[in-house]
Amino acid sequence: MKSYYQDESGQWLVDPIVKNYVKLNKRTKLEFDNFLISQNDSEFQSLLRILSVSRKYQEAQGVTLNGIRYAGDPGNRQALQEAIAFMGDAGLTKFASWKDSDNQFQVDHPLSDVVDAYRAIGARRASLIAAEGQYADQITAGTLTNLSNVVWP
Repeated sequence: MKSYYQDESGQWLVDPIVKNYVKLNKRTKLEFDNFLISQNDSEFQSLLRILSVSRKYQEAQGVTLNGIRYAGDPGNRQALQEAIAFMGDAGLTKFASWKDSDNQFQVDHPLSDVVDAYRAIGARRASLIAAEGQYADQITAGTLTNLSNVVWP
C-alpha cells in the first residue's frame, strides 16, 4: 500500500487510511517527513525541515534534575502537566511512586521536583526554538549551508 501520494497541485500528502491507523501513525509521519525532505525541495527548504526535526529531537531529550530524566516530548509535557494539576488538586506534595523517563521507579518523589523539571523543560524548549530561529535566518540568508556545525543550547 502506498503511504503517501502527490495531489493535483503537486503537494505531497499522507494517505488518510494510513494516517488514521494509530499503530502506524508515528512511524508513517516520520517516514513522510523524511520523504518530503528528499523530494524536489529547494536546498534551503530541506535544511529548514532537517533543522526543525533536529530541534524536536533535542527537545524530546528533556532535562535531568537531581539525577532523574524528564523527557521533553509533547506527550510527556502533557503528562507532567496533568500530574502536577492532580497533585495540586489533591493537596499532595509527594508521589508515592514516580516512573521517570528512563523507566525507573522513584519512591516518595517530590512534587516540587516535577514542577521544577516541567519549568526547566519549558525554558529549554524556549531556548531551542530561539536557536532554531537564528539558524533558520542563517539558512534563509544563505550563510548556513551545512547543519553539521549546528550546536544546540
